[in-house]
Amino acid sequence: MDSDIQQLIDLTTIIKVDDNVSHQTIFGDEFISRFQKDQGQQVNLSDFENNWKNKWKPFGNHWSEERQNYRFLYDSFKLFYFSFEQLRFNKAASINETFGNKLKMLHLNELTGVGLYGMYHHGKKCIDLLKVLQLIDENHNDWEFLRKFSETRNKLIEHNYNPSGLDLQIDPSIWSLASTNSRLEIHIHKPNIERAFDVYVDYYEDYYKLEKIIAEIIKTF
Repeated sequence: MDSDIQQLIDLTTIIKVDDNVSHQTIFGDEFISRFQKDQGQQVNLSDFENNWKNKWKPFGNHWSEERQNYRFLYDSFKLFYFSFEQLRFNKAASINETFGNKLKMLHLNELTGVGLYGMYHHGKKCIDLLKVLQLIDENHNDWEFLRKFSETRNKLIEHNYNPSGLDLQIDPSIWSLASTNSRLEIHIHKPNIERAFDVYVDYYEDYYKLEKIIAEIIKTF
């Protein structure tokens, strides 16, 4: 297997790789996406207000760096949550416009992409803050997923034009978000080879896994 593609598989939440030169699937299988079988429901943020009150209480009225980092976590988790809520709403609306107003469908699909990028960005920031606050470390049961979620944001989205240590460019297809599944299709360009590979992540699955991990931590406050 191409060494750069193997690194991407090892580093990120990629679940499938198609080689467009050999016309073969070289990693993963066909799968039923979260959008097709069980979309799930987001947690109710109001259920955590007492947990947050418990967290603020020991700090009293005194500011500290630790207290501020908890505030950052509080805000980042909400931004992560609402980015995905926005993604779901606009994705459904875009699909509903497939045979209606084409320009409106395209506009809603772009908004879905904004939600997707925000979800990975704020989710990664939550993970960083959990590490700073020593709420997670390499001994956490879900450390491997947390690491891969962070690198999905880093490699596939934020630094896709020049991913560190990889001789390729990574091109997420916002158009693929309009489909009735939860797979983000990502085109991989190698030197002198456009779209040498297509890789896929299940962004619904990534969201719900991270939401559950963070929610369980907040419940301990």
